[in-house]
Amino acid sequence: MLLLILAISSIVLPGRGERSIISSMNSGEDTSLTVLPEVEYSPPSDEKSGLGSDRITTSLYQDSMDVPLVDSSEGNISPPSTNISEVAQSAGTTNGVGANGFVSTSIDSRKPENRKIVGAKNGATAQSEAAVNLALEFLARNQESNGSWTMALTQCPDCTEVSVGLDDHRIAATGLSLLCFLGAGHTLTEGEYNETVRKGVYFLVQALKYRGDPERIYNAQGYWLTEAAPSQMYEHGIATLALTEAYQMSQDSSLKDPCQAAINFIVDAQYKRDGGWDYHPRRPGDLSIVGWQIMALKSASSAKLSVPQSVLRDSDKFLESQALSNGYQFGYRGGPATASMTSIGNLIRLFRGYSVTDPTIRRANDWIAKQSPSGSDVYYNYYATQFMFHVGGDRWKNWNAVMREMLIHSQTLNGPMAGSWFFDGNTFNLEKGRLYTTTMSCLTLEVYYRYLPVYESSQDDFRL
Repeated sequence: MLLLILAISSIVLPGRGERSIISSMNSGEDTSLTVLPEVEYSPPSDEKSGLGSDRITTSLYQDSMDVPLVDSSEGNISPPSTNISEVAQSAGTTNGVGANGFVSTSIDSRKPENRKIVGAKNGATAQSEAAVNLALEFLARNQESNGSWTMALTQCPDCTEVSVGLDDHRIAATGLSLLCFLGAGHTLTEGEYNETVRKGVYFLVQALKYRGDPERIYNAQGYWLTEAAPSQMYEHGIATLALTEAYQMSQDSSLKDPCQAAINFIVDAQYKRDGGWDYHPRRPGDLSIVGWQIMALKSASSAKLSVPQSVLRDSDKFLESQALSNGYQFGYRGGPATASMTSIGNLIRLFRGYSVTDPTIRRANDWIAKQSPSGSDVYYNYYATQFMFHVGGDRWKNWNAVMREMLIHSQTLNGPMAGSWFFDGNTFNLEKGRLYTTTMSCLTLEVYYRYLPVYESSQDDFRL
């Protein structure tokens, strides 16, 4: 069995000009496998998204897999059927495929009585949990009086070195911040930050505009932004995911109609010719934006909201149309393979029912492990960490040891920015600022309990 990495290592943190020590947080773990990560820079890997590949150059790849990988010399894997749920059912998933083709992944593991146990089981430490709690403190301090958050961090004048001139992106900022609190088990009525969550959710509900008759909610569409907003569907997908998770966790009946209306807007915004979503409604799909819409639809399905089967079938077709000829890699808008798009594409496959033993998933797991975590690309780290977690196994343990310790030791610990993260070396970070990098890093450290992993065979541990 692969020995876990937790030896004393050092990593150069981008933009800080100093070295932080990564050390073992658990003295009982075997430290005989030593990894010395360094950060190298390369240009952003995804146009418009600013998703760089300045990865930590420690190999997370190990040869000791339970099932041999398909070598690239053996030829390409034929793209699977465009009906993903059928592929999953024939392959046999461990958690079962629900009525809408989504794998059952419970969020009950977030509850306070479960979070500590599940987190420790899946790779969290006291230090990683302390980092999450400190991040939540930072976010709570920087909530606006109306319940929203802003990328410009107007409540933190001392944060302006990375926030001056930023667009507010208030809807996305509020959605991402709420997801951090919800991911740690704080709801409208439970947890230390229930009032913070309540104010944030109230802001999103009040800011929602309606198209159609709100009294006939299954026909009405709810939206926050018009096409004048450059990232309209990005922000809508994030905010809808936050709102539906809040409803799913609280079962507050007053949220049902706003959630359904926001979902209806996603349904209507799909580009029917390819099944995807773009920055604005009814335009050719962009996988980076599709990821947020699919996650919102997944949460809505779990909350028993109406999600048309036809929309999911079309999104399945879009996803497979974006895979490269080898079957397991994805690129940005038809471009060459990138680590971030490959992570998003294969994470969606898992949530749509692919088995973790499927050849495309195994090859993706192999390839992403070789890419390693990034020293600054929080978007890639967020999706890749989720994918590695849900596949599980030794590569997840190896990945987690590097990813977790990097985030623990790169968090600002003192002053008004305590609890936040910021990484230079990535264009998207500079465009979106400290709140963006903080929320994405916090969500990455909540991976252990945000959803139960799809590889687990148990049907009764915190299942919905």
